[in-house]
Amino acid sequence: MSFGRMVFVLLLCCGGGAAILADVRVASPFGDNMVLQRARPVPVWGTAAAGEAVTVTFGAQVVHTAADARGQWQLRLAPLTASSVPATLVVAGTNTLNFTNVLVGEVWVCSGQSNMEWALGSTEHAASAIAAADNAQIRLCTVAHAVALTPQTTCACAWVVCSPKSAPSFSAVGYYFARQLQATLHVPVGVINASWGGTRAEPWTSLPGLKTLPSFRQQATQFEHAVHSDAAQLTREHDAAVRDYADRRAAWYRQLDARDPGLQRHWMALRTDTSSWRALALPCPKAQNPLGYFVGSLWCRKDVTIPASWVGRPLTLQLGIIDETDDTYVNGVHVGRTWFETPEFWKVARRYPVPATAVTSTTVSVTVRVLNLYYDVGLYGPAESMTLAPQDAAAEPAVSLAGNWRYTDGLAIGHGEIPLLTPSTPPVNGSNTPTTLFNGMINPLIPFAMRGVIWYQGESNAASDAYGEYHELFSGLITSWRTAWGEGDFPFAFVQLANFMAPQQVSVEKGSWAELRQAQAETLALPNTTMAVTIDIGDANSIHPLRKQEVGARLASGVLAQTYYVATPLPSGPCFTALRAAGTRLRVRFRFADGLRCTGDAVTGFAVAGADKVFHAATARIDGDTVLVWSDQVAHPVAVRYGWANNPPCNLCNRAGLPAAPFRSDQWADFSVAP
Repeated sequence: MSFGRMVFVLLLCCGGGAAILADVRVASPFGDNMVLQRARPVPVWGTAAAGEAVTVTFGAQVVHTAADARGQWQLRLAPLTASSVPATLVVAGTNTLNFTNVLVGEVWVCSGQSNMEWALGSTEHAASAIAAADNAQIRLCTVAHAVALTPQTTCACAWVVCSPKSAPSFSAVGYYFARQLQATLHVPVGVINASWGGTRAEPWTSLPGLKTLPSFRQQATQFEHAVHSDAAQLTREHDAAVRDYADRRAAWYRQLDARDPGLQRHWMALRTDTSSWRALALPCPKAQNPLGYFVGSLWCRKDVTIPASWVGRPLTLQLGIIDETDDTYVNGVHVGRTWFETPEFWKVARRYPVPATAVTSTTVSVTVRVLNLYYDVGLYGPAESMTLAPQDAAAEPAVSLAGNWRYTDGLAIGHGEIPLLTPSTPPVNGSNTPTTLFNGMINPLIPFAMRGVIWYQGESNAASDAYGEYHELFSGLITSWRTAWGEGDFPFAFVQLANFMAPQQVSVEKGSWAELRQAQAETLALPNTTMAVTIDIGDANSIHPLRKQEVGARLASGVLAQTYYVATPLPSGPCFTALRAAGTRLRVRFRFADGLRCTGDAVTGFAVAGADKVFHAATARIDGDTVLVWSDQVAHPVAVRYGWANNPPCNLCNRAGLPAAPFRSDQWADFSVAP
């Protein structure tokens, strides 16, 4: 579909106001099996004929109103008392609507990207959790994916009773959160899941909210321009932006090539010494991938022996699937490339012709430069698709390339270096268009009465300016939701990113997920926010860790303590509060440090730096509810970082077994890491 046509379709779908209907209608969040929020006024709203009288009855309450000239009506029920007894909400005008099996308790909205969307049926211990999900006091509601250029008043959603039939497809984090709240509070709990995998925070932020953020005002302005421009104009601007971006991206790739030691030293050449390269069995498995997550270039090489009759003949090289892109050489000759412009390049099986001039002896050297910018990296095969064979004799047995290879790191790329891989202007780009998911999936829920929000997102923002931009953006998102609901600073609980990618190799890392975790932690400065730390339950090989039960439980633990004032042993793991010099050591203090301990023989994950801003791996010792840290390489330490990596080996926790949150005591934008 052309860009102009896509904009036209979006505008058509998101077009002007709803048609005036004679029948009384209610807003999308209302339905059979729902939970109404207790202990606060409950808005009920919808549409009817202009001037039509509307009456809402629930229990002993009977409230009247009338539709305005636009056919809109809204009223509020007085605060309700929690009730596990099913009741009926009646909305009457020229017609009557009866919503049955309605409970009163606690309502929470769940939102974010794929780790919030991740279904219960796809998690650890799913079978036992599903079997135990027969709980009519928990109600589940999922909002259908919807992109909208303007704020919508309707969405597709429906409430269901929690059961072994309905729970498997629902958000695992949302379900586990609701389960713990219901078991602790002994009131009905309703959870509304409005999430979408792979989405950034910008599309979940309202347009007025985005306008308040200095780093995102240009996006907001571009978005407004797109909404109010005709399709032909947008198509012209889009085409110009694509050309401009292609030029900038090509220049960036040229810079990468200039920095790649493999290209500069011609590692594809026949005489390259690979004795210091590491051994690797290929193809890589998807699970327990030995290459894990490496952002940059990897150089892989294998020498094979071919029949003498093949020398001087053209060959066909097959390598199977490579994630993400590759340049491939045979005997130093470039034979093929699969690059970012190839549709779904990370799924494409590589098949390259080898010219006869490259086949000069019975020893053939295959060298593959893999360039990876996101997530897992690897040559995934399968093994039977990794072969070398003559082009002109299909009957001759192929030589297998599966088995032992040698590989080494080429160029490592910091997350902050990677430009966006799609043009940013005009900003109409599906589910990652700024404000569009707020418009299509959140605005239709407002002002449905609820207690608060749980949020799991950030992975998709980690590749850009993870610290500065996300701190501003995430705080702005929360504020924009609170402003739109108009219910003050309602509770907002969120998940800090889990450990992921290859295990930490140095004491601290630059441009890593640690920066986004720091941005998340600093968002706790907003009132009525809590954070669930998950640095211990991630998966090095998957961005979707399966231990969602702990995530839901940790969110619930923080909410129970802060929102419901339930006495919990410890609502969080240790959180950094202060740093004090102690001679050549630093003493680190924490909140929630009761029973401070480590899960191994010694505390790991700390690094210290002096005034030179060079971090060294530190020795750490627990001293009561504090930790003493030092390094023989730093005579006068002034700063400490903990768990400051994509996947750090940190093991500090409290007596509840909850992990300490990664942190830094400094505010340095630049620093060095000791070799």
